[in-house]
Amino acid sequence: MTANRSRLMWTTSAAAALAALLTSAPANALHGDDAPAGLGFTAKVNVGDQTACTGTLVSPRWVLTAASCFAPDGKPAAGKPAVGTTVTVGRTDLTQTTVGATRAAVELVPHPERDLVLVKLQTGVAGVKPVALAATPVTAEESVQAAGFGRTKTTWVPDKLHTASFTAAGDGSANVALTATGDAVVCQGDAGGPVLREAGGTQELVAVTSRSWQGGCLGTPSTETRTGAVATRVDDVRSWITGTASLVPGDLSGDNKPDLVAVDDLGKLYLYPGTGTGALGTRALIGTGGWSGASVTHRGDWTGDGMEDIVARVGSELRVYPNRGDGSLASPIRIGTGLPTNAQVVGVGDATLDGQPDLAISYHDKLYMYAGVSSPTPSVAAPVLIGNGGWGVMSLTAPGDADRDGRVDLLARDTRDGILYIYLGQANGTFSDRTEYGHSYTVSWRPLIAGAADANRDGVADMWTTAADGTLQFYKGGTSIHGPVDGPSTQVGNGGWNAMRSIS
Repeated sequence: MTANRSRLMWTTSAAAALAALLTSAPANALHGDDAPAGLGFTAKVNVGDQTACTGTLVSPRWVLTAASCFAPDGKPAAGKPAVGTTVTVGRTDLTQTTVGATRAAVELVPHPERDLVLVKLQTGVAGVKPVALAATPVTAEESVQAAGFGRTKTTWVPDKLHTASFTAAGDGSANVALTATGDAVVCQGDAGGPVLREAGGTQELVAVTSRSWQGGCLGTPSTETRTGAVATRVDDVRSWITGTASLVPGDLSGDNKPDLVAVDDLGKLYLYPGTGTGALGTRALIGTGGWSGASVTHRGDWTGDGMEDIVARVGSELRVYPNRGDGSLASPIRIGTGLPTNAQVVGVGDATLDGQPDLAISYHDKLYMYAGVSSPTPSVAAPVLIGNGGWGVMSLTAPGDADRDGRVDLLARDTRDGILYIYLGQANGTFSDRTEYGHSYTVSWRPLIAGAADANRDGVADMWTTAADGTLQFYKGGTSIHGPVDGPSTQVGNGGWNAMRSIS
């Protein structure tokens, strides 16, 4: 069938009216075929009990949809949704509750200029693969596929995701005009749904459905016969999407700021939320006891749900403690046994550059790399020796990427003389020879040290230490012509830190 390929012209008033049609009434699919396999990243978004839209999972904890789903003018306020919102992900058939999950929406991040909003889920969704983001725009006359949970020509509230083909009139602008192929049409409830292209067997997100004439959709006047639609281009806002939706190293509380974890002399575990300045907020008890002698660390998502988890050696066991989304911990998952009870465990991040979190563990005077596997049932590979000797006198911690080369690094304090060394990450998952990072970090002057990732959000790795007078110090990271260095310190904890037995 020959399609009408002329570019649709939209007035401001028509656009507003169409956005309202898509979002203002109870709706809950795009008129077309049932969705094929592989579109589990498509989400159903319910805004209160009056409005429904479609969205796309772009990371385990974030869904991208149309901003007009939350505000008629396409400009919802940032922050907590004004109306209670739930998002269902991983179910192309909404009646199949054994797969996917439904989550509450806790935060909106609208794009400043486009009909786009990122929706943060209360907890991430493990086991559902996010969509791939296109790196290039649609071209003129490119064939694309749209998906949605909105009504069809015959069904008011469908249970299944539907898909249909369109021809895109890509011209490099922010809006992408869609011309229907056959009897395809974007209907109410489809706003925010993905517009996809196939590239090398992978579905890529090229645009997000914004508005449509809805000709032939159930509930649309019979006099309306137009079936064209407009979508919002996303390839050129990838950095906004990934910058918002990416996991921030060190963040346990879910506010995109690195946090500190500490074990006190009673064996209790506390979370100190970072403020984004290097200072800390009011602590929360996240482990009531049993943490004495444990080696605790946090860096990376071990369960695949987009939230950083805690890893600890407790006795001789290596455990992952899943993050519930706010820094509180679920029941542990054992991923290893037989470690010496004095082994130091450091979550360094993705040292092996395979997209998975890894651990550096020292025992018997040697250093080993344990490559991680992130999944609902996380695991580690067999240890690989990466340091032959001299590690028994070292206090280890992870700064993150201190030299900003895309590889995570390792800090080690020699407890004999207080010299702090940095070991820069290498492409093969090992670390370079050491370089002095700082001095005078003796165990009496600075009893405990912890890499703080980028705690003050200036792009450079930082550090926290306890002090001999019981205070907590924040060390702003810096760089020199020779590489990363520790910067000046600021007191961020007034007292009581001499009761802590470990910080991370």
